[in-house]
Amino acid sequence: MTTQMADYKSRNIDKWLEMANTGALALPDFQRSWVWNPRKIELYLKALFENRPTGIFLILESADAPQFESRRFNGMPATSGQAKELVLDGQQRLTALWKALGGEKNPKHRFYLQVESLKDRALGVIDVVMHSPNTRPGRDLLNPQAAYAENLVPISILLDAEDENDENNLGEILHWCDMACGNGQVREVGPLQKAIQRHLREPLLFNRPLWYCNLDKDTAADVAVDIFVETNSSSVPIKRFDIVVALARSKYEEKLRDRIHNAFRKNEIMTYYFKLDQEEWIPDVGQWMLKVACLKTGQAPKEANYRDALERLVEGGTFAALDDLFRDLGRTLDMAEREGAPTRRTLPSWPPLHVIAALQERSGKFRDPSKIAVREKLTKAYYWRCLFSNRHERQANDRLLEDYHDLGRCLDEIEASGRVVGSLPGVFNENAHPIPVAEDLMGYFPWISHGRLGLALAALVTRGTPYDWITGQKFDVKRIREMEASRNLDKHHVFPRELLRREGIDATGIEHGLNGVLLDRRTNRRFWTSDPTDYFDEILAGTTPEDELRARVASHLVPYDVLRTKDTVEARYRAFIAARAELVSQKLKRLVTV
Repeated sequence: MTTQMADYKSRNIDKWLEMANTGALALPDFQRSWVWNPRKIELYLKALFENRPTGIFLILESADAPQFESRRFNGMPATSGQAKELVLDGQQRLTALWKALGGEKNPKHRFYLQVESLKDRALGVIDVVMHSPNTRPGRDLLNPQAAYAENLVPISILLDAEDENDENNLGEILHWCDMACGNGQVREVGPLQKAIQRHLREPLLFNRPLWYCNLDKDTAADVAVDIFVETNSSSVPIKRFDIVVALARSKYEEKLRDRIHNAFRKNEIMTYYFKLDQEEWIPDVGQWMLKVACLKTGQAPKEANYRDALERLVEGGTFAALDDLFRDLGRTLDMAEREGAPTRRTLPSWPPLHVIAALQERSGKFRDPSKIAVREKLTKAYYWRCLFSNRHERQANDRLLEDYHDLGRCLDEIEASGRVVGSLPGVFNENAHPIPVAEDLMGYFPWISHGRLGLALAALVTRGTPYDWITGQKFDVKRIREMEASRNLDKHHVFPRELLRREGIDATGIEHGLNGVLLDRRTNRRFWTSDPTDYFDEILAGTTPEDELRARVASHLVPYDVLRTKDTVEARYRAFIAARAELVSQKLKRLVTV
């Protein structure tokens, strides 16, 4: 086995910019677009001028037969010829430098160094300041005299390029100093120019080395990809889908991303499960499709199999299989919605949905209502067992393939005879993958917004369409989505934190998942420090009858009467956890039984 050795080197900033401007340094075509906002540029520049660590770039030397097609940095003019090096990790930082140093024509935002005193030549950098003339018209820092008065030096002049519009052919620094001091103030201009060059340009910026890890030109594309994915520090991380598409893209006349984009816009339900920024959802949806495609072709949904899955997806260039996958995804998300997870933030786990989606084509062939009912019961039981067991905590990809084959066989048996004839899928093995009973739930269960188990507990309750305790409003699919969008879906402690802390209950007990319910934010805020007995009394003092309140509370699988006893807080809390564990266990048992 050959070992790829990392070779660490450094270059000064001026060299990085020179290579980017000439096209010697470029991006591989799978890289995301420019995404940094002005605030990120400002923070990066500040880190540079304060000589703080700013991360290591990852560079791939381009081979004679390039490992990847290349493209220019955002905004830079095109150049002819092949790039000598590709920036695998570092695009945002290098583009930020180029833009801040005046590379971009008519920029919306400009960046300045705030120094101690320009007049006294005290050029110690205090801060990096961003200015947008469009949003702050009253502060015209484009006027050098105005900037000078505030001890601000534009970072763009540090490039010191010759100004083509300046008939005297002055450098950028001298030109700005002449304008800032007032034309003709020669005695002031020269010393200021030299001070800026001596204190700001050379030591703080252009002579500042930026380190990089160099992969030599013998590095194969797949090796470079593996290293990149493992070390990627981008603000919008690259997904394997981006890499796979980049490696195969040149073979297809149609653009796969455009097809995903158009299909996504036509399937409204998908907008609730993927981020709306297409830089996020295109690779997320794409990666989901690759996993499902792997299963449908009899392969474990591993990264090593993605390339082959993609080839099959676009076989013949028709993209028909891709359209089928979008249909299957929509149907699968419909099921997740019905099972208490109508948004991506409430969805406990994706893996079982990959298997269910891969089997949608077979499921869609059922016509007999009695067989459809058996199929639905089996599919739901499989889903809930995956959520509440350890089935996919280890060897997840291989187990998903096993589940696909076993569940598919069961569906074929149901279609043929109306029942499962052979053994059930592995997740139904109680010895290997036990479902928690009441005693297990009492021991400890994660908070209702934490991880697969916590979210599964919340989904178990929302599946039954609970009611808000004050308003009586139904938490149906539409309402949950509205509350999620407006951040009004709160996780409420039935027994509030402060109340339990005063009783000596530790953090594990306080944050027990069984102590959590989903309520409207206004309801939560109203009662988040009160004893349940007190806030129930307050609700009853209004117009809500006790039978109605009991029903609302019970809809969350919360034992109302236990909370109303006259015992101590600790005794009521212990009784409440035990009673709720039993209610949750009973409901879960019904769902996971075929």
